[in-house]
This record gives sequence, structure tokens and C-alpha cells, in this order.
Amino acid sequence: MGSIFMIPAVILGLVLLLGLGVLVRDVFQKLSGSGFVLLVGLVGLFVGERLFGVGTPRLAISMASVIVLLGSVGLRVYALMGSEGARKGGHRGALIASAVSVASLVLYALTLPTATDALGFVDEGLSRWNGVWSSLFPIGLIGGLLPVLLIDRALASHPRELPMGAMRHAAVSGVSMALALTLVFPVNFLASHYDQEWDLAYFRTTRAGDSTIAIVQTASEPVEALLFYAAGNDVGQELETYFRGLEGLAGDSFSYRRLDQALDPVLAEELKVRGNGVIILRTGEDTQTLKINDEMDRAKRDLRKLDSKVNKSLTKLLKGSRDLYFLVGHGEASSRERDEPLRRLNLWKRDVLEAQSFKVKTFGVTDGSTQAVPEEAGVIVVAAPTEPLLPEEVDTLVDWFEKGGALLILLEPAADPLTDLLQRLGVEAGTVPLANTQFHLKQSGQKSDRVLLATNTFGSHASVKTLSRNSKQLGLIMPTAVRVQKAGNAKHKVTTLVRSLDGTFEDLDGDREADPDEPGKVHELALAIETATEGDQQGRAIVVGDTSLFSDDVLRYSKGNVLFGSDTIRWLVGDEDTVGEINSEEDVKIQHTRQEDTAWFLMSIVGVPALVLIFGFVLMRLRRREESS
Repeated sequence: MGSIFMIPAVILGLVLLLGLGVLVRDVFQKLSGSGFVLLVGLVGLFVGERLFGVGTPRLAISMASVIVLLGSVGLRVYALMGSEGARKGGHRGALIASAVSVASLVLYALTLPTATDALGFVDEGLSRWNGVWSSLFPIGLIGGLLPVLLIDRALASHPRELPMGAMRHAAVSGVSMALALTLVFPVNFLASHYDQEWDLAYFRTTRAGDSTIAIVQTASEPVEALLFYAAGNDVGQELETYFRGLEGLAGDSFSYRRLDQALDPVLAEELKVRGNGVIILRTGEDTQTLKINDEMDRAKRDLRKLDSKVNKSLTKLLKGSRDLYFLVGHGEASSRERDEPLRRLNLWKRDVLEAQSFKVKTFGVTDGSTQAVPEEAGVIVVAAPTEPLLPEEVDTLVDWFEKGGALLILLEPAADPLTDLLQRLGVEAGTVPLANTQFHLKQSGQKSDRVLLATNTFGSHASVKTLSRNSKQLGLIMPTAVRVQKAGNAKHKVTTLVRSLDGTFEDLDGDREADPDEPGKVHELALAIETATEGDQQGRAIVVGDTSLFSDDVLRYSKGNVLFGSDTIRWLVGDEDTVGEINSEEDVKIQHTRQEDTAWFLMSIVGVPALVLIFGFVLMRLRRREESS
């Protein structure tokens, strides 16, 4: 457990010890029941075994809880010896129930690694063994605990003489409630062992997005889609709806036909189509093949992201394959990063760059980074290197940019500031993280969250046109940002792409507080730089004060970041006419923090049973009132 939980844990422990002392005193003075002592011991055992994992804390808490459990049995024996008549019978019944509850822990012990290793269980045998005892021991545990608590309640309600049948009524009620409650455990085991799935989710095929429409509208030759799906096929019907809509929006630059491979064998053979379930996109003599299964159950996932797949295929068909190079050799963020999740760029590489038909390659000293950029390069990405670039590498990048090349430069506080390269592009950048006390992403609930910036303030540049138009629904998450701004001696055209929200400050001392020397204001977070030369020889660059906005963890969460990562690349290579949204009907994955997962876990296994228990007590109380009246 983290140190943040130590103080509450100590306070809770002191409260429990004080409560146990009061309960033990009552047992000795009033000969009352020890059911709550039993309950405290069981709760302590649960905390030790489930929440503290392994090691000394678990062992200490579990051993102390076992002592409390045995002590509750001893207290019950003491109360039994000092009672008479019906009260003695009540304590006897409670003692038997307590013994059942404590004995059920033996079944739990059979599922521990020590026991299963000694018995030699592995794989399927181990799963069955643990499944059986994990389903049975809660039945005995709760089946003993609830009768004890209800018998103690009856004893407390009649401190002098226990009415005839009161103990029996309490015991029967407790067992009935326990059986109803513990039914979930064997049912859960059977459900997990005999797993069945029913797809009741909402389903809809995506529609053509702005980017896809723009791609076909700007094509030099008309594009035709050939859908090979049998008449009456459900998947074919969904695809027709999509392509009919695209045809209506794209005009004369796009058309589609629906065919059957068995009925059009000559065309199918020409296009190398061996069966239905294939989409052919073609313009002139060039073709791209897109496979969507003709069985609806298997096709649903692809239909939800159909626009993305068509967009990717159209880009390959009309733009051809292009090369994008990542500068390497200086500790840059990359798709292969393992140690720092916010520097892992695998999803950006796979789902954004490669989806735009880029071949992603590396570019280092051994590849000629101190001499010249490869002629086939479309974009060079400099992703937050932690070590300085060689002066010759800076000369190479600047010379290539000024001759019409494209650069994407990503920064972050812990990386090298790239001062020389940025100055020659006409840009200045900060070196400390930006923070905002009000507008930031909530993750841990601590001050550290204040650097997790979020913004929906964009410029009027072509690369952020779609984000600017949809700023009420889309924004950017920038977890490790530094400021960027136009330098005073800039000789190139510099345009603001992204701004922070008001109140953002440079956290110079790292305390995540806006001190007097750290004024809050609007900072520029991304800039576009263009050389004065127009046409094909115009150099283009984008400088972003954050690298983690393209990291896997952020792209999974933010559609705005995905769009920004796509449209900036399109602008850099001169495809600004095709920027726009790509539609998707995929479900957004719900992600929780570790604390939220813990809260949901405790709510499901403690909160819900507690509510059922309270509901049972209320029903019993109402029933007794009706019987007495």
C-alpha cells in the first residue's frame, strides 16, 4: 500500500481496537454476544488477504485477525458458561454458528498456493479445485455469521429472559438470508466456467467522414468501388448504405457497383477476387483491396470503423506510399518505448501514420543524418530527444526545411530543449512544465494532476480546421507540455495552432502552485512555420510543446488528439485539402484509475452484500411490528 493510505489505515486500526475493547467489556459485564467481534475478525482477514497482497503487512494483519476470530469463540464460551435457561440455549446456537463460520476458513486455506502446490494441482485441475472451494467457503462463512448476528440481536433485545422460539426464529432467518446471499458464489463459478456470450450491443455502420469525402473529391481521376456481396446479404446492404452516401456527397468523382463473384466470374478473375466479402477500390489501372467478411457477426467490428478502413485504402490508392522518418540516436520517444508509457508512440505510428500510407522508417547518423535527408522522405519527426543533436544534424534539418522539406518537432520538459534548431526556425520554447490549477485532467485527485493540461482553443490554420470547427465537442489532452512562441528574430511565417486555457503558468519550482513569480495566462502550445517560398518548394514545420499527446495512453482516450495527429501530418505533406474527421461507431473504452477500480471492487463485494443485509433487517423489523400489532 502507498504511504498515502498509511495515516487513514492507522486511524482506522485505532478505532477498531477501541471498538473491540468496548465489545469485549460488554461480553464480560453483560454476557452479551460476541458476533461483532467475529465480524471484525473476518473483515480484518479480508483486508489482510485481499488488499495487502503479499509480504509482512498481509501476514501481520491476517494473523491478528485469526486471533480475533478465535477470541470471539472464547468470548462466546464464556458467555455460555455464565448464562441460564433460554439465554444459554441462544449462546449455544450462536457458538455452533460461530464454529461453522470459523471452520469454513479451512476451505479457504485449501485454495492458497501452499496447499495447491503440495497437492500438485496445475492448469485445469487447479482451476476446478479453486473454483469449488472458492464457491463453498463463503457459504459456510456467511451461513454462520448472519445467524450469530441475529441471535445476538435477539439476546440484546431481551436482556433478562429470551422468549420461547426467539433463538430458533433468529437462527432460521439468518440461515435463510445467508443462503439467498451466497447463491451468487456458485452461480458466478458456473457462469465463468460455462462462458456464453450474447451480443445485445447497439450496432450501426459508420458514415463517410469529411476526410474521406475530401479525398475522393480531390482525386485526379474518378474512383469506383466494386462490392462483391451476394444479393440479399446483410453486410452488403450495410456497405451499400455507406457507399451510396459517399456517392451522393462526392458527386461525379465517385461511384459504386454491387456484384456477385459467382455471377460475374470474368470481372472477378480480372480483379483476382476468389469469393464474396471483398471491396475493390479502383481509379484508372490502380486498385486497392479491402476485405469485410460477408457474415454479419464477423463483420460488425469492421463496419463500425468502415470509414477509417476506406479512408486508409483511398489514401494508398490516390497518394501512393510515402516515407516518414523518425530521427533516432538521441533518446527520442518511439513506438518501441517500454519504460515510459507517455513516450510510447505505437498507436500513432500504426493507426495514424501507417493509415495514411506512410512507411515509417528511422533516420540516424548511420543513415546520413549529418549529411542530407533522403530524397524520398515526406516528413522528418524529431520526438523529444533527451540528448542534444549534433550541429551537423541541425544543419541538415534546417537546410532540408528551407528547401521545401517538412519537419514535426515534439518537445517536453525533461527532454533536450533543441535551442539551436528552434532558433533557426524562428521559435522559442520553455523548459519547465505548464500547469493549471483549474483546467486540467483529473486522475489521482492530487496537485500532480495540474500538469495534465486540457484545451479546446485552436487557431485558424488549415491543420486545425476541423478541431476549431468542433471545439465544443473535441479538445486536446497535453500531459507534459511546455510553452512555444515565435522568436523576435523569426524570418519565417509562424502561426499559432493551439493555445492553453487562461490561468496556465510555468511551474518553475515544481510545487504545482501558481506562485507570485509564476503568473497564469494563455500560452501557445503548438506552432506552424512556413518558408516564404510558395508551391512545391515551400518548407513546412510544426512545433508542439508536448510529446505525450501522441502517446498510446492518450490516443486511446482522446479523439481530438487522434485528429490532431492526423491533420498535422496531412498539412505537412501538402494534403490539407483532405483534412477532416474520420467517423467511427466503435464503443469508447471506459478506463478507470487504480483508485476507481478499487472503489468499484469494494462496492461490488462489500457494498452490495451490505445493502442486502440491511434490507433483510428492515424486512424483519417490519414483520415483527406486524406480528406484535
